[in-house]
Amino acid sequence: MPRFTVIVPAYQVQAYLSECLDSVLSQSYPDLELIVVDDCSPDACGAIADEYASRDARVQVVHLQENQGLGPARNTGMARATGDYLLFLDSDDTLTPDALRAIADRIKETDEPDVLVFDYARTFWDGGTVRNQAAAHLTERGPAPFRLEDRPGLLRVLMVAWNKAYRREFVTERGFAFPPGYYEDTPGPSRP
Repeated sequence: MPRFTVIVPAYQVQAYLSECLDSVLSQSYPDLELIVVDDCSPDACGAIADEYASRDARVQVVHLQENQGLGPARNTGMARATGDYLLFLDSDDTLTPDALRAIADRIKETDEPDVLVFDYARTFWDGGTVRNQAAAHLTERGPAPFRLEDRPGLLRVLMVAWNKAYRREFVTERGFAFPPGYYEDTPGPSRP
């Protein structure tokens, strides 16, 4: 069983998908599986994902027969996941080098939390980068793990699916899933 399952839904992102997948597969922490969900993309996403799967046994590709949308595509990936922790990466995003090692180290230091929130930066086409303005809340001193009511400042951190690692057993035991509908950045799986 891998430590991480990274789930990447893909729809009309052929220009970005290779960079996204490379950023996962080149991590210094290789104990992962990568599930790419081709959400019936009309471009070359499915073929790109298949090429990666043919070169790396850690890559699984699921081809949906009709476009489901981001939430159901993520749920499809979750249903196939075997890793201890789930990470969701949008197909036009990338992981920084050593990101999974840092996340794995923090998970170990904090006694396997149900959810680990981590920092991020936004990068732009011109190479510019903007750091998360609420990052100070992530480095706040105090007991770890903790309850959210003890550190409410964390609610100021952008609540999206892709800045967290979720313990898979926690998610599956509670029946969390992403809702259908049109959205891009959502807080993460929730109870239906």
